[in-house]
Amino acid sequence: MTDDNAKTIEKPVLRFHPDGHFRILMISDFHGKPDFNPKLTAGIEALVAHTEPDFVMLGGDQLCGIDETVLYDFLERAMEPVQRRNIPWAHVYGNHDAEQPMTKEEMQPVYERFPLCLSQAGPQEISGVGNYCLTIRAADSDVPAYHLWAMDSHREFPDYLENFGLPADTRVILPKHFGSGSVQASPMFDQVMWYYNESVRRETEAGRKIPALMFMHVPLIEYQLLYRNPEVTNFIGRKREAICSGELNSGLFMACLQRGDVKGIFCGHEHLCDFQGEYCGITMAYDGCVGYDMSAHDDMRGGRVIDIYEDGRMETRQIRLMELLGEEAMRRKDFFEGGDKYYIRDID
Repeated sequence: MTDDNAKTIEKPVLRFHPDGHFRILMISDFHGKPDFNPKLTAGIEALVAHTEPDFVMLGGDQLCGIDETVLYDFLERAMEPVQRRNIPWAHVYGNHDAEQPMTKEEMQPVYERFPLCLSQAGPQEISGVGNYCLTIRAADSDVPAYHLWAMDSHREFPDYLENFGLPADTRVILPKHFGSGSVQASPMFDQVMWYYNESVRRETEAGRKIPALMFMHVPLIEYQLLYRNPEVTNFIGRKREAICSGELNSGLFMACLQRGDVKGIFCGHEHLCDFQGEYCGITMAYDGCVGYDMSAHDDMRGGRVIDIYEDGRMETRQIRLMELLGEEAMRRKDFFEGGDKYYIRDID
């Protein structure tokens, strides 16, 4: 199906409830494959049944981009609990989504074939695929009340050295680095400009600033500050592996600060992190993984609930599958996957 055909599908409208509440469930890191573990769908079923979301955001690394048929079949089966309840959903791409035989440009129309999927390819003139903004309307009118920004955080910065006019052996990661020394990428500067200008345009059009959330797969480098300053940032949750943010800073966090609309930034990527904290008034949070076909800890699989309100408020918390399903949430009941040897910081 072409992009033009996908755009003819009638899509649902996001709207606040009469009480001014709207709930988002974020689930990330499926790492799916044709013969994926059925506990993935069972876990999504439990999360959706427990949280009763109005919208579901997939946080990247859905994977399974072998060909159009395989990807569609995987999404149809994995997302059955969401589809069956007629819940609108969308996605961002992860670093591993970009490593499949299919390109993101080829995968995008497959997602858009689902009538409930609100994902968009985004502007062709900026970097990446899947940069878009969804509007949640007011309960009693079509006035925009909240925005959901989706950003492509790409794969690894060495992928783009040639585009930057730099030699392939350029050392992006120096011995004394800002973060954990990861080669991961981040949204590019042209994406930052797009967000900033589009946010200004929408504010001008509405005659007021519109509160917003932002979603991407790879964490921004500012996430490093949460763990390093747990008391000051109200650090809550678990960190059992390095924060693999990109070392090159695109300035997206500063842009969000200057615009003053983004209340929370949410990512996936790390399977062993599900923490949250606040820096300069913006909440940054991980969504712990939900998949069963990659490295993970049984007691950390789950999803993140984000409650937003028409008056601009936002609250978030992580829901862990073992709290809902007990030992059924374990990949193998005879072997607990996790333990103190992975321990770095665990604050509940």
